[in-house]
Amino acid sequence: LIRKGQGITDAELERDRSGGDRLLDALTALMDRYRIDLWISPPALGAAPRGLDSTGDPVMNLPWTHAGVPVLCLPAGRNAEGLPMGLQIAGGLGDDEDLLFWAGDLESALRQ
Repeated sequence: LIRKGQGITDAELERDRSGGDRLLDALTALMDRYRIDLWISPPALGAAPRGLDSTGDPVMNLPWTHAGVPVLCLPAGRNAEGLPMGLQIAGGLGDDEDLLFWAGDLESALRQ
């Protein structure tokens, strides 16, 4: 993995970083236009895998980390097999404290 990273050119790095900037701009514009406080999504494609070999597929987290916005996952019960499920929330850039506020309210609601 380190060798692969060392092989990335400056142009490739800049291209990938600019993609994150464009995504952040688009998310920010949508949040401003529609007065969106936070994004809610599933954190994974399904329940957590059994065992400790894997934490699952990170695909549902990639947009938020690529844009550089704060994101967290809340426990949201268990599926029919008893495996944990979650709820992912993401906020706007720099809105970390607001996201934590929302997380507290949502966590309380999910416990009921």
